Amino acid sequence: MEVHHHSHHPKKWKEYITEFLMLFLAVSLGFMAENIREHQIEKHREIAYLQNVHEDLKLDLKSIDTVLSQNTSRLALLDTFLVSVQNKTVTNEDAYFYVRNLVLRATFESSHVGLDQIKSAGGLRMIKNKEIVTGIQEYERTLDATAKMEVVREGTLEQARFQMAVVFDPIIQYQMMKSQNYQGVGWTRFQRPQKADLILEKNPAAFKELLNLVLQGTNTNNYLNTRLNKLKKIGQKLDSAIVKEYGDKFH
Repeated sequence: MEVHHHSHHPKKWKEYITEFLMLFLAVSLGFMAENIREHQIEKHREIAYLQNVHEDLKLDLKSIDTVLSQNTSRLALLDTFLVSVQNKTVTNEDAYFYVRNLVLRATFESSHVGLDQIKSAGGLRMIKNKEIVTGIQEYERTLDATAKMEVVREGTLEQARFQMAVVFDPIIQYQMMKSQNYQGVGWTRFQRPQKADLILEKNPAAFKELLNLVLQGTNTNNYLNTRLNKLKKIGQKLDSAIVKEYGDKFH
């Protein structure tokens, strides 16, 4: 029985080149497809995160307006109080009413879900629009400066609240706390007591110290309003840039 051996002809160099090119093309196409897929995923994340930043900014801008209004109301209340002190027309009941309301404060708390997502995803590298990147950086810097100013105000008003314990009668304070009005006009939550002890006459030095702390703390609202107005302009500009670039891609 004869065994026939099939002869294998050696490949020509052109065949080797063709096989190499086909393999190279397959690897390259696979690499390109993976890059495209990763780019699409990153682009989707970019749009989703910036949509969250857009939603956060809408909440922030609304909150800024509320805090600005409250700060301005308290500054007007402070002016009225100081004029009555200067003219010596202030009563003990007035002192309780004004001081108790002026040591309150409105604190701006930013919604920052989108910004936190961007940070956790590796920072601003995924955002290609330079105007948006610059806007986010400027917004965060101003936000940080505003928060630091609020800490300063809180420290002064905290001292004022401690000084109130020296000047004010606890029973009258308790009565005012029980009758709080959380929807007070001009953010005057506490009502004027019907009858107060003679705090202006009993310890004028302690009352003067309290008045100075209230003045310094409440007057900080002027500086806060300046920073909040700046933050508002930056936020509006940033939000406009985000909507212009990505608004049509938002869900």
